[in-house]
Amino acid sequence: MDRGKLSSMARRNELPITFAEDGSVVVNFGILSGREATQAELDRLARVLRQAGAGTEMTISAERRQDYAPGFEGVVHQVHVTLADSPITRLVETICREWALSCAEDRSVEPL
Repeated sequence: MDRGKLSSMARRNELPITFAEDGSVVVNFGILSGREATQAELDRLARVLRQAGAGTEMTISAERRQDYAPGFEGVVHQVHVTLADSPITRLVETICREWALSCAEDRSVEPL
C-alpha cells in the first residue's frame, strides 16, 4: 500500500465510524471506503455478529443518501444494524467498526 493511501486511511480512521442511534448501530461505511457496502460484505457482517452471539434475528440495511445544499453536494453510504432480541452493546459496535475497516482495507475508492 502506498504512503498516500495509508495517510488517507489514517485520516478516515479519525472520523466516527460507528455510533448507536435509536437502538441500532450506524456504520459510516462511505467515510472509510468511498463506496457502498456489497451484498457479500453485509452477509459477512451478519455471520460475524451471529458467531459473536449477537442474536439470531437482525436487520442489516445499506443506505445511499444524496444531500444537497447551496454550494454542496454529497453522497452518504451508511449501514444500519438492528438486533431483534438483544440490545446494542459495545461489542456489537466494535464488531461493526472492525468489519468496516476490513472492508475498506480490501477495497476503497479514493475521493475525487
